[in-house]
Amino acid sequence: MKKTGAAAAGEAKKRRHYIRAGWKDVLQSKTVGHIKRHWMLYLFLLPSLILVGIFSYGSMFGIFIAFQEYELLAGVSGSEFVGLKNFADIFNAKTLGTYRYFRNTIYISLIRIGTNFPIILIYTLLVNEIRRRRIKSLVQTISFLPHFISWAVVGGLAYNLFTVNGGTLNKLLELVGQEPVFWYSEAKYWWGILAVSSLWKGMGWATIMYLSALGSIDGELYDACLIDGGGRFRQAISVTLPGIMNVVVLQLILDMGGIMGDNYDQIISMINNSQSLSETTNVVGILTFSAATGGGNLSQATAFGLIQSAIGLILVLISNRVAKKAGQAGIV
Repeated sequence: MKKTGAAAAGEAKKRRHYIRAGWKDVLQSKTVGHIKRHWMLYLFLLPSLILVGIFSYGSMFGIFIAFQEYELLAGVSGSEFVGLKNFADIFNAKTLGTYRYFRNTIYISLIRIGTNFPIILIYTLLVNEIRRRRIKSLVQTISFLPHFISWAVVGGLAYNLFTVNGGTLNKLLELVGQEPVFWYSEAKYWWGILAVSSLWKGMGWATIMYLSALGSIDGELYDACLIDGGGRFRQAISVTLPGIMNVVVLQLILDMGGIMGDNYDQIISMINNSQSLSETTNVVGILTFSAATGGGNLSQATAFGLIQSAIGLILVLISNRVAKKAGQAGIV
């Protein structure tokens, strides 16, 4: 049954009234009032918001390439739209190439999380137990330094360490009567090497968030544990770990969301362009990098990146859900 003109006009007027009332509530809210009072402080956020808008959201326009048969000279507007063909080609690949890209990406991330996460947490607890401030600052400074070394430099250090002729590690092996290892030809070692190098470079920097959380723990809790007969180890287990558990869970959620991410800059710098290692070190990021710099299949590389992001988002939501079920705050 069709509405009369008067009834339609009345509904339109009612909708406009609701919209005006909604805007009025927004403008009179505490948040807007706080922004009006401290507008100069919020003005400092403007450059950051512009940069985020341009480089984080503006660049998302390039996702459209994943649904095209992209040609560099034709551009986005002139390339043919092919829908989900690139995704179908990825999942229906007749070779093992696609499988290896995803397998290596996931395995390297899982090994990195499985080794780095607990070791960094244990290292943070050990640093927190250092009572002399100067020694504690010295230990932290030394552990921070590798973070500021680029992966290109780390790759050069790795070459001097692993090269067959004159490499430091092979010299040590010869001293104990062992045969030198052709590190850049033996793919089986490199998942472990990448995990160890990632730990060495990022361990000190990763402790900053944990050490900051440790500063918020009430000192009376340690005193109560001490009165109950708890030693240093019991204090660390009963007071320190529960006190920073929210931060630990937050970091674990972020790590789980980054499983499909890969430090391709680390891999490219460290493998020294060795084709013998491609079986275990070819990850999705290297495919994207090669496509962008070598004129490869940009459409398929973009599709790979979109799949990475989608899987990462799903893992973050699942991890956050599990954390909330376990009684933690989560991030969403």
